[in-house]
Amino acid sequence: MTNARAIASRGVDREAMLPRTQYFNDDYFEVPQLFSQALQIHHIRAMRPESVLEIGIGNGFTSVFLKRAGIAVTTADINAYLEPDVCGSIEDLPNLLAGRSFDVVACCEVLEHMALDRLEENLKVIRSLGRRLFLTLPAYHRWIGFGGFLKLPWRFPKLIDMNYSIRKTTDLSAGPHFWEVGWSAGCSRKSIERRLNSYYSRVHSGRFAVNPAHLFFIAE
Repeated sequence: MTNARAIASRGVDREAMLPRTQYFNDDYFEVPQLFSQALQIHHIRAMRPESVLEIGIGNGFTSVFLKRAGIAVTTADINAYLEPDVCGSIEDLPNLLAGRSFDVVACCEVLEHMALDRLEENLKVIRSLGRRLFLTLPAYHRWIGFGGFLKLPWRFPKLIDMNYSIRKTTDLSAGPHFWEVGWSAGCSRKSIERRLNSYYSRVHSGRFAVNPAHLFFIAE
């Protein structure tokens, strides 16, 4: 096994063994992180799905809320400690789900924990599980500025994004993120969109104004 593959394999093993407490540490209670998860719920619901497959259950914030809203959510994760409905890697999901298909596949902050050379195969598998995708990925940038709500008397609050990016110089080779959007030409935002267009006819992307470190992609 090459060194790169060995490191990537350790990354998968790490994700499979993380304790539940890791998903309830102080970082997950920070306001930007909570806004990201709230906006995940907002965007997924706006797609009006009857069924959702969530790949990467995390702390359960998204799936529990959607389930309580009456949406049929099936959770999948490689980490058995998180008690997903289906436990296994992305490549195993078609067999584990016995050919089931979902209105929307949600995959948030997951794919960057695997080597970039697995991205194409991961997207291919995800497309086989549903015709629409809600995907989020971290950006390889630091941000300065502000984002929040602007409320005027004659309209609902509007999200304002006045953030500006500064490219990071962080070494990602050892994980836990093996790549982020903008880390290299092969995973730029445009490159991710092109990859998605190979499997979906329409792709839209953006960033969360209150947490611009997280980018989202909606593919249909």
